[in-house]
Parts: sequence; structure tokens; C-alpha cells
Amino acid sequence: MPYSVLLLEEAVQDIEAIYRHIRKSGSATAAKNMVFSLRQACATLSENPERGHMPPELSRTSRFEYRQIIQNNFRIIYQVAEPHVFIFAVIHGARNIAEVLKQRLLR
Repeated sequence: MPYSVLLLEEAVQDIEAIYRHIRKSGSATAAKNMVFSLRQACATLSENPERGHMPPELSRTSRFEYRQIIQNNFRIIYQVAEPHVFIFAVIHGARNIAEVLKQRLLR
């Protein structure tokens, strides 16, 4: 049975920021293609959410079991809570995931 994939508001904002950044520094077509690619990657989690692995930065510090998949240079951070997959963040691979999630949890 497929899981329902839910993008939290922060993840939606991440994708919108990625779009704006690529569009500003490149083309609207490239930005649209990246957004499509990221959304497709998120959607694939409905069939096999366990395929992602725990981000190494979070393995010893997090009390939650976050997982990630990589799409292009972006890390899609999510949690499986059957029958749902919650997407928490879509961030560039060079960013510090632990710091991003900590900032979001402290808001």
C-alpha cells in the first residue's frame, strides 16, 4: 500500500527558494526542471520510503529517525510515520543539516 507523501511548509518554502535562486542566476526553464525533479523525487517515497538512509550528522544527535535521499545536489530530509512520509527539508548538500533542523525546531 502506498504511503502518502506530505511536504511540510518549510520544505515547500525550500523548494520555492531553490526555484527563485536558479531563476535569478539562470533560466526559468532550468528552475522549473529542478523543481519538477525535486517534487518527483519526493513523490517516489510513496512506494519505498525505507530506501533512504539516516544522515550521518543526525545519527547520534537526533531522537527522531530522519532519513534522506539525494536528488541532484539536494538532500531531501524526511521521516516515515506509517502511512505517511513527512518531508521536513529540501536543502543543498553543502549546508549543515543538523543546524538547519535545529533552527526550524526552535522557531
